[in-house]
Amino acid sequence: MNRLLIVDDEKFTVDGLYEMIEDTPGLELDIYRAYSPEEALEWLSRTKIDIVLSDVRMPGMTGLELQQRIVAQWPRCKIIFLTGIHNLETAQLAIRTGSIDYILKTEGDEAIIRSIRKAIESLAAESESRQFMLQAKERMSRALPLLHRDWLMEVLELHGTHPPVTEEKLRELHIPLHGGLPVMPIIGRIDRWGDEGYQDRALLLYAVQNIATEYYGSLTAFTASLDMHHVVILLQPARDADPDRWREAVSFAQGTMESIQQTCGKLLKLPVSLICASKPAAWEQLPRVYEQMKKRLLVGLGSKDRMLLILDEREESGQPHASLPSLRTMTAQLERLLEDGTEEEFSETIKHYTALPNQFADYALVYYMVANLLLSQLSQIGESRGGSGSEDGFGTDIDTLMNLSAHQTRESALRYLLKTAASIYARRKSMQHERTHQIITKLQQYIRGNLGGDLSLTSLSEIVYLNPAYLSVLYKQQTGTNLSEYIAELRLEKAKELLTDTPLKIHEIADRVGFETSGYFIRFFKKRIQLTPQEYRVRE
Repeated sequence: MNRLLIVDDEKFTVDGLYEMIEDTPGLELDIYRAYSPEEALEWLSRTKIDIVLSDVRMPGMTGLELQQRIVAQWPRCKIIFLTGIHNLETAQLAIRTGSIDYILKTEGDEAIIRSIRKAIESLAAESESRQFMLQAKERMSRALPLLHRDWLMEVLELHGTHPPVTEEKLRELHIPLHGGLPVMPIIGRIDRWGDEGYQDRALLLYAVQNIATEYYGSLTAFTASLDMHHVVILLQPARDADPDRWREAVSFAQGTMESIQQTCGKLLKLPVSLICASKPAAWEQLPRVYEQMKKRLLVGLGSKDRMLLILDEREESGQPHASLPSLRTMTAQLERLLEDGTEEEFSETIKHYTALPNQFADYALVYYMVANLLLSQLSQIGESRGGSGSEDGFGTDIDTLMNLSAHQTRESALRYLLKTAASIYARRKSMQHERTHQIITKLQQYIRGNLGGDLSLTSLSEIVYLNPAYLSVLYKQQTGTNLSEYIAELRLEKAKELLTDTPLKIHEIADRVGFETSGYFIRFFKKRIQLTPQEYRVRE
């Protein structure tokens, strides 16, 4: 719904236009009135206005001056000038400075409505404009390094639970790799930073990626930085991936690391360590290989500076938790799922992680990682009560949750984690429902108590601290009724009550139920029940 602001220093003109536009079907406008340019500016500071219908000649500030203020704050606002005096020079200036129309008051209501419809159509066309998509694509191009990092982190961190890498996704992100072929992973690490600032570090990190891309130019290469210390390089043969070409690619990848390290040292003055896999890895194996390579870099050799390593997967496969992701990786994924995912996704991921460890120490690490995350969530939603044997409102015993020994088997421990997760999702849903119900109730109570006051969407949104457009959508979603229709029905019922039970005059009743003029009230009343207020009073 678009918002229309009517501005004129003559009250009867503003009120007359308001009633005429309000009575015109099919416009779907939220209409506001301003009886001076200063009052118009107050409205413009409170809420977004889409269309302004303004007089040109007003005391204190002309319509053209007001237009400059409007465009500075709301550049896409459509401005229609309405004047009683024809002045060609003023009309030309208004059009040149961005108004959508210039109408003489003598042209009548139809010309005004046509101009408003033209403004609505222009706003709709702009929202669908290809220019928005072109701008979005341009910004996406600039954001590609961030998108590449997010995609790579998703591929590397989900550890076997991620969706397959698809050709469509690779094309979408302009990644030159093939989803049907394995990849040769390399990790580069900046061993130490000097006193560079954040911007300089980001630039140098990007330079490291460019150096790697240049050296691996004979292969299909993709590079992305995961943080301010690590760069990941994924390689594939540039042509058909037969065994001979893979052997050549592996040898070239491993041998070229030395050149990359030396160039980074000479040109960028950066100490860089690199580790390369010993053989290509399928996409689904990348998380495991990546964890092994990170661990190997962390343990290091010698001074742990300027290392050039090749992963010995035979050595790593003997480690008891070689397939276990890092604690940070597991925590990050579960936190994301708690925030954005479904209960089913979260539960399946818990099952996956708790099934991985072979040794009890690793299992305990995973259990307490999940338990601490759940406890944090319980605390955030106010369900943790603390104390010995304490239970939250959904039956989660905190002591049992935080004591692995309280569970006889891994299966029973898993069931308790899943039960706690289910209570968190249930409580969140309940809180969302309660909060929404409170907002609707508060809103309805306010409307019933202020039928004679300002019940515009902007004013109501300020009562419940929501955006006006979202308030309108939320109310319709929750009640099945438009907010404007709800207000109209209450005003009608209150008017009937005052007509029947009080000796108040028609204009007094109109004022009490929120109508500026008795004429507009009479038209509203008759439109609703096919009787004028006076006819209704006599009949009742």
